Amino acid sequence: MSIPVDLAALGEALGRHDTAYLLTADDPRPHVAEVFPELSDGVVVLAEPGRTARRTVGERPAVTVLMPPRERGGYTLIVDGDAVLDGDGALRITPTTAVLHRASSWSGHAEHDSDCGNDCRPIG
Repeated sequence: MSIPVDLAALGEALGRHDTAYLLTADDPRPHVAEVFPELSDGVVVLAEPGRTARRTVGERPAVTVLMPPRERGGYTLIVDGDAVLDGDGALRITPTTAVLHRASSWSGHAEHDSDCGNDCRPIG
């Protein structure tokens, strides 16, 4: 199920998370690397995305930035987007969707506000 998200609130959501991981498609398996995202004019910027990301985003620009919660049972921020390398080697990700997600086993209750089967919240 798609949940409408206000991407204008993405900067605030990024600020509530300390750790971030970039997920890219590599061959033969996906690749994960710790990154340090910043938001600039609505674009997620990774100044040092790593060798694998630099190598693969040209052919596979669809990426995900996953930011786990600070505390157990908190919300994970998941940002999907399209990435390009800029002239300085930084990765610039134009977000397409972003959600706050928490597995139902952490929510402490059985009721949910969405049909996704977990405790998902749109940003904004």
